[in-house]
Amino acid sequence: MKNSKTIDEIILQHSTRKMDLIQEAYPVLHSQVAVEHFVTLPKGVVFLYTGFYVSSFAETDGPLGTYFLARALRTLGYTPIIITDEYCDGFFKEIEVIHIPLDGHDEEHYLTMIHQHQPICHISIERCGKNANGIYANMRGDDISPFTAPVDELFELGRRFAPTFAIGDGGNEVGMGNFKTFIQESLSLVPCVVKSDFPIIASVSNWGAYGFIAHLEKLTQKELLPTFDAVDDYLRHIVSLGSIDGVTKKNEKTVDGKAWTLEQNILEELKKAARFSDL
Repeated sequence: MKNSKTIDEIILQHSTRKMDLIQEAYPVLHSQVAVEHFVTLPKGVVFLYTGFYVSSFAETDGPLGTYFLARALRTLGYTPIIITDEYCDGFFKEIEVIHIPLDGHDEEHYLTMIHQHQPICHISIERCGKNANGIYANMRGDDISPFTAPVDELFELGRRFAPTFAIGDGGNEVGMGNFKTFIQESLSLVPCVVKSDFPIIASVSNWGAYGFIAHLEKLTQKELLPTFDAVDDYLRHIVSLGSIDGVTKKNEKTVDGKAWTLEQNILEELKKAARFSDL
């Protein structure tokens, strides 16, 4: 019996920010293509970028997916290092973290980081990227540049040396520069201009990260996807540290204003999709 939905279809369900329109305009199985390339890379360090500032805290979308993707990568023999800023302080238990200051570093410092760790790739999950007006803006168009460390500069520099992957759910995130013309013309949003080699779109960026894990599980036949209980516990942890829902702006156990029960449904559907041997 074949699953009726692809992994890409699953992570694009319940779209409220018109990611389905991007999918129609660029009809590629973005997460599948990305992971099929990722598994050809040698084992090594993976830089994971996340943390999106909203009203004095980091939002709940991004850290969840990043944490569980980091755990999955570690299980497979990679060395994840999370790149973020002060607003995600204490979020990532037992994973190495590098905090970038709000005023950033110069290029020489970033090059030193790259040469020291020699990441095999860079993966951004819901990280604000500079837009066409040269600022960092949230989904409402508000300038959040004073509160956004320029980690996208490291991401762009890293692209000179290794492939980049990026997950976004709205158009203002790192990696969505690949679709910037469509976003500007069809979504009435000033788009992020930071491109990636393998962009991934999802209705919620955490779901995009789970989709990445589901493809890895399917390809490796190893149990990698988190349980809903594990995700629920981790969300409770970051909310206790101040993380807020990026849509409601409330310090509550929700993501992007969606009913939390959807998270369990998405994880269950991805688990079923990962069981099938064919992609």
